[in-house]
Amino acid sequence: MQRFKKGVGRLCVGLMLIGVISYGEGLQAAALPVQEVQVSAAAPDVSSSITVLGSPFKKAAYARNVWDMQLFGGKIYLGHGNSSNYAPSSNAGPVPIYYWDLAQNKFSVQDVTYTNPSTGKVTTSVYVMDEQIDTFKVLNGELYIPGHDSRVPGWGYGNFYRLNGDHWDQYMNIPGGIHVYDMAYYQGKLYAALGASDGPLIYVSSDRGNTWTRFGTVSQYGIMRAYTLFGLGDTLYASSATAGKTQGIANEKGYMSSIRQTGSGLVQTKLTFTSSQLFPGLSFVTKPGEVNVPGVSGQPWLKLLRTTEVNGRLLYIAGQIYNDHQSIPQGLFSAGAGFQNTRKELLPNSSVMPIDILDRGETVYALGYAKEPSGQYTNYVYRKSTSAFTTGGGGWTEVFRFSRDTFARSFEESGGDFYFGLGSNADVIPASTGTILKLSAGAY
Repeated sequence: MQRFKKGVGRLCVGLMLIGVISYGEGLQAAALPVQEVQVSAAAPDVSSSITVLGSPFKKAAYARNVWDMQLFGGKIYLGHGNSSNYAPSSNAGPVPIYYWDLAQNKFSVQDVTYTNPSTGKVTTSVYVMDEQIDTFKVLNGELYIPGHDSRVPGWGYGNFYRLNGDHWDQYMNIPGGIHVYDMAYYQGKLYAALGASDGPLIYVSSDRGNTWTRFGTVSQYGIMRAYTLFGLGDTLYASSATAGKTQGIANEKGYMSSIRQTGSGLVQTKLTFTSSQLFPGLSFVTKPGEVNVPGVSGQPWLKLLRTTEVNGRLLYIAGQIYNDHQSIPQGLFSAGAGFQNTRKELLPNSSVMPIDILDRGETVYALGYAKEPSGQYTNYVYRKSTSAFTTGGGGWTEVFRFSRDTFARSFEESGGDFYFGLGSNADVIPASTGTILKLSAGAY
């Protein structure tokens, strides 16, 4: 759940070396010194109160991962599919736009309409012409889907989709946008972050996405993908990936671009960070003798996930790039303006891995999970007062927890009711992947 609150063959370009990172191969994350586990006795286990709503998805199990959930207009929209070139369920598109209707208590699907700008011909289907719906974006009061991995029209242009009443309008017009990873609204303009054949590009539109102009790049080095757009203070940032701090490997650089409106116009500044700056205390250890090939065996790459501005700070999850376009979370962090005073956010139970963030004004929620020795997962929801972000990384309290055979990848909330979308990684894929759960407000 993400918000910006201002309002060759099929081999993918730029990350050709990165495949599935196996945690059985000796690559391990070593975070900050282990804090004492503090589990609130008052937080209830609501496992018996969870309602199974079912699953609308028709794809194979891994492609049923609920990558994102977004509440909009009385509906909870559900991201799914798989854009990876690697098994399982590789290149799983096209995918329908499913949602849970809060009023009617059922799953439904919405049409997608494309109007050919040359001929005016209108075609309608129930699919986005991409391999995966990775995220939904609420931008200037409108709901968008960035085209995560284009099937149509191909590598020449990238897609985006905008909700228009009871259907979605498809636009196939972002130059070179093989992957449109993210979108943002800033100073009256739309921005798109791309993974393109020409590098990690940033495009801008002054007419609601009808036409696009190349604005700049994140960097011409490192991973050639611009993954994330987010606002912090009066600045828009575009971020690619950061080489994780790894024993015996000197490279630890990552790249961003800042975009800021000044009296003389928009100014772009290229920035360089280390993973120690962005993810303090997070490091990786490789097994002895392992060949250190950046992005493959020795050097993990990290990107910023679920970027959410909270009371002047950016709250985000460190995601280790996994299975091509996907990621595995590695910790919860926050940073002040200009990425100063970066810190790890301290959840009461240090074994819990955060995976989603939900902002509700005065309160911020974090969803996380811990894998138990039995193989089951305990899923946790924590909350923190927005005002507490000025005082330090603590202040998180557990709201409730529940057990399942896999982890909840995403969540949403409406009127105190919580909704969860179950997910999985590529190594173990339970049949429950893609199941939507509900916890009513009176159960916690």
